[in-house]
Amino acid sequence: MKTLTTLLMLLAILVGLVLAITPFVADKFFPVPENAVRQAKPEAAAMALKRWFNDPQAEFLSVQAINKKTNNSNDSWFAFSVGRSAVEKYILTKKLKQKPLDQTTLETVFFSKQPPATWWQPAAINQQTYFTGDDQGRTVSVIYNPTSKRGVLVTTTVKVASTTSPTTK
Repeated sequence: MKTLTTLLMLLAILVGLVLAITPFVADKFFPVPENAVRQAKPEAAAMALKRWFNDPQAEFLSVQAINKKTNNSNDSWFAFSVGRSAVEKYILTKKLKQKPLDQTTLETVFFSKQPPATWWQPAAINQQTYFTGDDQGRTVSVIYNPTSKRGVLVTTTVKVASTTSPTTK
């Protein structure tokens, strides 16, 4: 009986070690290609927006989301439909600034010239302004039409290269 419990304990430890190192080994041999665009499931994207907007009662509908990681940044695009109060609360809480929306902004901030997906159409929101600011270390830009209750959200996190300075003794 002692041998059986010892073997089971060794097996459990071995399985734990294998499970612990598997993600690192998989990333080493099967890395995710840079500039890969990942589509999010609508349910997961809606939950992310509820947390992002900090409004669990908000009913996010028709949510589509994608994410793109590069060496320099991490960009996410969300298209959604939600009531006005959730967006107003978010804009006021995060103190986002209202700015005029022109073609240059659509192309540079909202990537309308080279959309990351076929459904990404920020110009279709038909607004003259957008809101922008920082939230949790990310640059956030929102276009929202209160009449149609449609909106788009772009988040960008710029990766800062870590600099290590050599120490002298």
